[in-house]
Amino acid sequence: MTRISDTAVATTDTKSRSFSMSLDINATPDDVWRALTEAGELVRWFPLQARVTPGKGGSVFWGWDQQWAWESQIDAWEPGKRLRLVENRPAFDVRGEPLAGPAQQMAMEFTLETNAGRTTLRIVHSGFGEGASWDDELESVSAGWQFELRGLRHYLEHHKNRDRQHAAAHHVTSLSIDEVWKRLLSPAAFVVTGGDLAQGERVVIRAATGDQISGIVEWHNPSRDLFVRVDDLDEGVFRVSTWRAGGQTGLQVWMTTYDKRHAARVHEFGSRAQQLVERVFP
Repeated sequence: MTRISDTAVATTDTKSRSFSMSLDINATPDDVWRALTEAGELVRWFPLQARVTPGKGGSVFWGWDQQWAWESQIDAWEPGKRLRLVENRPAFDVRGEPLAGPAQQMAMEFTLETNAGRTTLRIVHSGFGEGASWDDELESVSAGWQFELRGLRHYLEHHKNRDRQHAAAHHVTSLSIDEVWKRLLSPAAFVVTGGDLAQGERVVIRAATGDQISGIVEWHNPSRDLFVRVDDLDEGVFRVSTWRAGGQTGLQVWMTTYDKRHAARVHEFGSRAQQLVERVFP
């Protein structure tokens, strides 16, 4: 499938306490709708576990094993056009557990429009509260959606209807995000040995695990996110990300393939990456 240019537009509004983003996907509105609303499709690009009770008044559950699991209520359900999810909760800590404090009415609204044979997907995530914890969450969610929606596009344009094989390493530290990122992109962890990290450019990364990762930079948000489309994983995904919450920094190293032939390699990498991050961030 021909790769379209990245026309994504993202805005974080600290006054209205909201994040919005739109991007074009070379897929039909029905394909994008299914990816957003069917459990079997959601787990191919977003959560590791999903449950959906469809229709207004129903619910959507997203889970990532033992971290970051929650359920939203469906406030609007217009197939192929509009999905609005609402939830009432406090801010999260670095592991996705609720922090002490008042709950906020949160909303995530997805709208789909046909545009020149493509689908323009827009999200507005609103309802973030005031204070340091909510500031961290607004910033982290803003960074996270910029990867996740590109991941949705990558799935639909390159791997539609295929299950993903994944592995991830996680860690939490009291170091600042900038210091964590500096260590992650260093010879101690993952160092660039060829090309650069500009979006759309080819890059070669040597990992202290012994792995070499070559591919195209799909998204780079310095100190927050790196998404590389990996050549020899059948257009798989290598991701490094960080987030801040509750006075701590979370970090993740993620690898995905949609080709079962590479499943063992991915899972072995995950084990090595977990050992690596625990060594770099004791």
